[in-house]
Parts: sequence; C-alpha cells; structure tokens
Amino acid sequence: MRFPILVAYSTCSGSTGEVADFIAAELRSAGLDVELSRMRDLNTFNRYSAAILGAPIYMGKLPAETRNFLSRYQSQITQLPTWFYVLGPIRGNPWEYREATDDTLRQFKRFPWLEVENLKVFGGRFDTHNMPFPYSLAEQLPASPLKDYPVTDVRDWNDIRAWAKEVTDEFLLSYDVEGLTMRLNGALIR
Repeated sequence: MRFPILVAYSTCSGSTGEVADFIAAELRSAGLDVELSRMRDLNTFNRYSAAILGAPIYMGKLPAETRNFLSRYQSQITQLPTWFYVLGPIRGNPWEYREATDDTLRQFKRFPWLEVENLKVFGGRFDTHNMPFPYSLAEQLPASPLKDYPVTDVRDWNDIRAWAKEVTDEFLLSYDVEGLTMRLNGALIR
C-alpha cells in the first residue's frame, strides 16, 4: 500500500504556495495521491511515502516557518525520500540562481540530518504590496530602493512542470524498486 506524498510549503506572499499547488496538481495528474499543506498548518505528520518541501529564500535565509517545520518533524523527514525547492530570484539573472542555491545549502547546514533527493531553485515573484511585515514597511520608507520597485514574476511554469515530472518519475522508480525488492524477499522467505 502506498501512502500519500506530502507537499508542504511555507510562504510569505503566496507565491511559494501557488507553486506547491501547481506541483501537487502535476503529481495528481500522474495518478499519485498527494496531501498539500502549508507547513504551519500541519498538525500531525501522518504516514507519507515521500515529502516535497518548498520555501522562499529571503536575504539568504529560509523563513522561521520552514526552520521550525524541519526541527519539529526531523525524525519523520529522515525516514522519507525528500525533495526541496526554493523560490528566490526575482529578476531571472543566472547569478541569482547560484546565490539562492548557495544560500539554501548554507541554511541546510543548520539541519545536518537533512538529505534531499534534489534541490531545485525556481524564479520567484516580487511584489511589495503582498509582502509581510517588516518587508512591507520598506516600501513605505521615503529613501527606500523598493519604493518604486516594479512587480516581477520570473516563475517558469514549464520548468516547474518539468521538475514535478522528474520528481514523479524518481518517486515511481524508487517505489517500484522497493516493491520489487519486498516481493523478491517475500518469495525468498517462503
């Protein structure tokens, strides 16, 4: 029996949640059972077959919501194949993707037990009108460089779809190999 795949995310302005919803829909269209949840809303860590975790990376850091989730569910996460994605770049420059990857890997050092099958950096959305405090305050300051910063959205939905397919394929392959091994072991025990 296969348990659902958990797609859990943290978000500051809703963008990472939209990507999580899109990934969950892609997995469901491939016939997989998926449970979608914001990290802070997950009250129990039920039985899952795998986890796909998503978070924004702001100013080089993962949100407290993500860090708390990883700490709270460490023992459960270590038992699952886990994929992780972050949204960071807001202009789509190649150096932003490298920087977001480096920043995320630095953040992962706080969780040395965390092993991910794949870390993917996607472009993000930046809209000061949807930012939580204290980021929203920056737009209101007279000398702020964010005061007239344009809204950007460099999420590449084709790239997100391709990654979701890659995760689906990896999950199905690992599940099929585990199932075959269990069947073979069961045959050998008889």
